[in-house]
Amino acid sequence: MKKVLVSGYIGFNNFGDEAIFLALSSHLKSKKCSVSALCNNENEVKKTYDVITYNYKKPFEILKAILLNDILISGGGSLLQNKTSNFSLIYYLFIIFLAKLFNKKVIIFAQGIEPINGKFFEFLTKTVLKMTNFISVRDKKSQNLLNSWNIKTELLSDPAYSLIENIKINQDKKGLIVQLRSFEGIDDKFISDLADVIAKYYQGEITVLSLQNEYDKDICLSFIEKLKKYNANAKFIPYQGIKETIDVLNNAKYVISARLHGLIVSYALENKCFGLIYDEKIRTLCDELNIENIEIKNYQKDELDIKLNNFFNNNSPKTHPYRPFVWDCIDNVIEK
Repeated sequence: MKKVLVSGYIGFNNFGDEAIFLALSSHLKSKKCSVSALCNNENEVKKTYDVITYNYKKPFEILKAILLNDILISGGGSLLQNKTSNFSLIYYLFIIFLAKLFNKKVIIFAQGIEPINGKFFEFLTKTVLKMTNFISVRDKKSQNLLNSWNIKTELLSDPAYSLIENIKINQDKKGLIVQLRSFEGIDDKFISDLADVIAKYYQGEITVLSLQNEYDKDICLSFIEKLKKYNANAKFIPYQGIKETIDVLNNAKYVISARLHGLIVSYALENKCFGLIYDEKIRTLCDELNIENIEIKNYQKDELDIKLNNFFNNNSPKTHPYRPFVWDCIDNVIEK
């Protein structure tokens, strides 16, 4: 039995990262692998996913986890970037380096690699990635970036797509979901304008959805208050888990989302989607699938008005099919 350790943003109740880990851990167990995770909230993760857990912050726990496993899988998601912080990038690179130091097999799993800020951090990232056994990325931009570094990659898609394969898609979809998160640019003015324009073109039920309560809840509740000015039929749903969130998304006709996996899962569920672009990864997805969107930075209300009018009134460009997730290349590396 292969023993696999997963390093990622696990146990923070973020829908996207939890969905990726569920897809990965379920698949690994179907291949008779033992699965461990470096994570936050170890007891909760152990109970939810039925895996062995280690505290991601404790050096001796990290060392023990690496020594007791055969393979390290780093990802998916956007782990290798320093837009969040330099420490975050160094942390995930250190885990990879430590695994290679003890001669463990290392797989970079369906990651979205963003440009690294600073020559030193770019050099560090290149050096560590070249030590790994296999690198897969989830989008063409990530592949192009690593190709420019002379690093070979396999282009996959996002693992969250695999969670939709066995779900019966609701054919009687109703209502609008708006999913917001706290981030620069998604401020009081923007959500006021968004509420105003939505109320102008849409009069049905609105669900305001959190996909990570720590970062989404306050701004979602603030948006509800903006909608009250228009007597909108609106309710708030906090993040409660992967299955519950997918069920909510599956029932919606329209989804407006500022989170990557809000768009990914909604698109796979055949909802009509609109992206609120605050980050490069949202732009990359919207470009790939031709999803309608608006850049939040330096947006104009007139532009938002025109775009949402088109969105709700079916004057929409044709979207592109998404790429289903294929596990074969990951399985081949694990089984070697």
